[in-house]
Amino acid sequence: MAIEPRTKQILWGRAGATCSFPGCGRNLVRDATPEDREVLVGEIAHIVGQSKGGPRAEMSVPGGNVDGYDNLILLCHEHHELVDQQPNTYPVEKLRQYKTDHEEWVRARLSREQEFEGLTRPEAMVTETVYSNVLPITQLPHYVYSGPCTVPEAEVKTLIKWPSDKRILTPYIIRGGRLYAFNDLKDYESPFATIVDPYSAQRHTLNEWLDKPDEMRWYVELLNRTVNKITGHLRLKLDKEHHRYFFEPDEPGKDKSVTYQSVGGVRSERKVAWNPHFKHNDMPKRYWEHLAVGLRFHRLGDMAWGFAIRPERRFTKDGFESLEGKATGKKSTKKKSRMYNFDVLKEVQFWRDFLSQGNPRITCLFGKQALVIDNSLMSAAITWPEISGDQANRMSASYEDDLFSLADLQEVSEFDEFDSDTDDLETEDEVQGED
Repeated sequence: MAIEPRTKQILWGRAGATCSFPGCGRNLVRDATPEDREVLVGEIAHIVGQSKGGPRAEMSVPGGNVDGYDNLILLCHEHHELVDQQPNTYPVEKLRQYKTDHEEWVRARLSREQEFEGLTRPEAMVTETVYSNVLPITQLPHYVYSGPCTVPEAEVKTLIKWPSDKRILTPYIIRGGRLYAFNDLKDYESPFATIVDPYSAQRHTLNEWLDKPDEMRWYVELLNRTVNKITGHLRLKLDKEHHRYFFEPDEPGKDKSVTYQSVGGVRSERKVAWNPHFKHNDMPKRYWEHLAVGLRFHRLGDMAWGFAIRPERRFTKDGFESLEGKATGKKSTKKKSRMYNFDVLKEVQFWRDFLSQGNPRITCLFGKQALVIDNSLMSAAITWPEISGDQANRMSASYEDDLFSLADLQEVSEFDEFDSDTDDLETEDEVQGED
C-alpha cells in the first residue's frame, strides 16, 4: 500500500517544506533555473518501517496505518539516513516529538488567524506515571558525634583506624576545632579514636539540629561526604570545580564501557569514557567525552529527604586532562539541548543502576547506624490529554531483593532508633539533683 497523494500534501504543508529534524530547518524545495523546473529534495520517512526488518519495525505503528499521516515525518536526505541507521538513538516517541515540535514551530510563524487552525481538543484523558530524578531516603543517621580535634585536617586521613569491615564508611568534617562524624566517637574502638578523645566526645541528635541552620548545613555536608565514599568505592573521579563525579578510562587511549540494566529492563553495555569519531571519515576528534553526574541530598519535608541524580557530561583533552574554555560549555549545551524527557530518564536509570550496583537500595554503614537510599525513583500519577501512539509506563527496570540484600536490610533494621544510653541527654538540673 502506497502513501496517498493527499497525505503527502498535508505532510509537506504542515512541515512548511522544511526538514523536521531539530536544528536543521533545511529548505526542501530548490528553486527553478532558466533551464529546469523546481525540485523537491525532501524525503518522507516512515517512523515505524514498512518492511519487517525496517527501522523500529517491532514497535506499534502510530495511528495504526504504516502509510498513514501519523507514521510519517518529512526529513532531508541526511537526517532520513541518520534516523533509519540509528533506530535505537531515535525511537518512535522521539521522532513523533520531533514532528510535533516542528509542525508547531511552523504554525507559530503563520498569521494569528492561522496559528491554531486545525487544532482540536483531545477527548481522551490518560493517567501515566511521571518519574523524577530523586531517590527517597528511607533511613537517616539519627546521631552526629563531635569532639575536640587539634590534628590538622590534612593529617586526619593518615590517622584514621580503618575498619576491618570495608562496608563501614568514615565521612567527617572539621568545624570550629571540632571533628563531626556519623561514627560513634564515644566508642574507644572508633576509627577516630586516635584523633578525638572518646571521653570528651559528644552526641547530637538530628531532631536537635533540624531548626539550626549551621548545624543542618553540617549535617548535609556529612551526607555529601558520604557520597564521596560511595563514588570512591566505585572508582569514580571527583570534579571539585563543578561538583560532579565522572568516569575515567582504565587505560590511556582506550574507551571504557560498563554493563547496566536499561530502562527496558535488559542488561546493556554503554560507553562511559570515550574518544568520539567523525562520522564522515571515522577519524578521532580532539577531545574525550565522559559520563558525569551531580549527586546531592535534599531535605524535602520535616523528616523527608531525597537523593537527587543530575546527569551531566565532562570533556577532556585525552581522557584525563580537563578541556577548558568556551568549547566545553558549547559541547555540553549542545548535548543537553538534544536530550528529551525520555533521554534524561535513560540517563538517570543508568546512574541509579550503577550507584546501587543493581541492588534494591544503597546502604551506607557507619557502625551503629546507617543511611539507606531506596533505589526507586520518586514518581507521581498524572492525568492529562492522551497523545495518539505515545508509549506510557516506559520504565520496566526493577530491582528485587535476594538473600544478600535481605541480610543487609535486616542488619540495618536492627539498629535501634534511640538506644538506652541516655546519659548525654540528661539535663544539667537532673545531673545536679543526683546524690
